[in-house]
Amino acid sequence: MPEQEPTPATPGQEAAKPGYNERLFDAAGLRSFYHLARFKWAEEQVRTHCGNGLKVLELGCFDGRLFDHIRPQVADYVGIDANWEGGLDLARRKYAGVAGATFLEATDPKALRAFADREFDVTASLETLEHLPPELLPAFLDELARVTAGQLLVTVPNELGPVFLAKYLLKRLRYGDADDYSVKEAVAATLGQTHKVRRCEHKGFDYRQLIGAIGARFNIASIEGLPFAGLPPLLSPTVAIRAVPK
Repeated sequence: MPEQEPTPATPGQEAAKPGYNERLFDAAGLRSFYHLARFKWAEEQVRTHCGNGLKVLELGCFDGRLFDHIRPQVADYVGIDANWEGGLDLARRKYAGVAGATFLEATDPKALRAFADREFDVTASLETLEHLPPELLPAFLDELARVTAGQLLVTVPNELGPVFLAKYLLKRLRYGDADDYSVKEAVAATLGQTHKVRRCEHKGFDYRQLIGAIGARFNIASIEGLPFAGLPPLLSPTVAIRAVPK
């Protein structure tokens, strides 16, 4: 999708940068289609594999967009977020006064200790785990494994192989917001050699390692590629993982 034109800057000021929702969701086009696919996938998983009156925990909820998609089946929803770009503030305003909707600001896995074992029918983390500091990821996964009674739903970006290269070039040439890869790092990522890429959120993220970490704590029920049905994860921009407690 075309990026929105930035607001003209006054003398001595930088132009205002479009917000997260404006960049990814608020204009029709390929980028919006791609980023909405994860919510449609999660909605389908909840509809197919879960019942009604659900208790749901979402890690990395931003403004609660997932809640919008699955709300008819949800009795209680807890969204946890670092309030990056003010997403949690948006959620709190949007759902002010809505019974059963709670939003908590946290960046430490210890925040999940407030919840009981197997408290949630569904836990979800959509395009979030790749942003966590690698040293905190195991503790977050341990807590998700502890509090999940039914389904864990995860989506993460594919930053490997030809898909990485295509996304990188598109972001760099079309949108101007690609991560800063050296030539050697870009080649390594294209070859799937993420150990040669310096990690920084999306950069150097390896979904294969995450699948292994989830599989050590859950039974993996399915791994799919998004947004196009039928394509394997290796050839898809997004990898969607559904898992159940061991």
